[in-house]
Amino acid sequence: MGKDLIVGVVDNYDWDKIKYWANSIEQSGFAGHKALIVYNMDKTTADKLTEKQFMLIGCSQYDEEKGFVFVGNTNIMVDRFLHIQNFLAMLDKPMDVNRVIITDVRDVVFQKNPTEWLDKNYLKSFDIVVGSENMTYDNEPWGKNNLAKSFGEYFLERKREHPIYCAGVIAGDLDSIKDFCLNLWLICRGLNPWVEGGGGPDQAAMNIMIDLEAYHFSTLFTDPSSGWVLHSGTSMPAIKAGSGGIGEEYIRNPNMEIKFIEDNNYSVVDDSIHINDNMVTILHQWDRVPDWKKMVEAKYGNS
Repeated sequence: MGKDLIVGVVDNYDWDKIKYWANSIEQSGFAGHKALIVYNMDKTTADKLTEKQFMLIGCSQYDEEKGFVFVGNTNIMVDRFLHIQNFLAMLDKPMDVNRVIITDVRDVVFQKNPTEWLDKNYLKSFDIVVGSENMTYDNEPWGKNNLAKSFGEYFLERKREHPIYCAGVIAGDLDSIKDFCLNLWLICRGLNPWVEGGGGPDQAAMNIMIDLEAYHFSTLFTDPSSGWVLHSGTSMPAIKAGSGGIGEEYIRNPNMEIKFIEDNNYSVVDDSIHINDNMVTILHQWDRVPDWKKMVEAKYGNS
């Protein structure tokens, strides 16, 4: 069996922005392949990542003095999926990649080895793994706006009562995730890459795509309590801290009703976030909760 591959995409990130993600992978005990697709990156950061055995895949030329320098127009939120697909398509079979874990970089850390969770929960009947934000579209202002602005009211009406799945962490077997990324990019191609209200159309496109029969029955849909990924931006601790549109509404009206798909208890045990006493494997948007931010920076910002 091949090794798993973790891959991220960055543009103009220096080591200070990447180190929490990179160090957490190392500390988790992950023994697979590690890769970063790069648009722009200074030489010092590139050298540091190379020392830590990350594969760096440049979207443009590498300059011995400047590092990676990208010339052209691109939108990383959308075009990353095409570049990930291109990278995965170029992998030689002898590299022996089993599953691929695609994540955001700046606000993602691995609290546990993701291979262990996938070995236990990713069955042969599944091709793709996605993680819920623990809210439906009708109850999350940012997601609702993003879907409506990207694809219109028709699709919002179709998705109002459906859970929102975040595009910041996606996993799957090599061939399936390769096609998934290409289809996602094709859906977004030609759309405005900058959605009014923030973000791009990629997450809305993914949520429409995973409803299609070709994906719906082969996708493992996880909730935060499954232990795979916590998208913290829509957790109660983040909302109380004023995170996002729903957090801003909560600060204005602390008595507002907040509807979660599942009720969870969050705790910090040994400098790690737990849900219902189980440690979360991947922690996304950790910087949305001030106490969690301090913890993550202290734990993973050590070099």
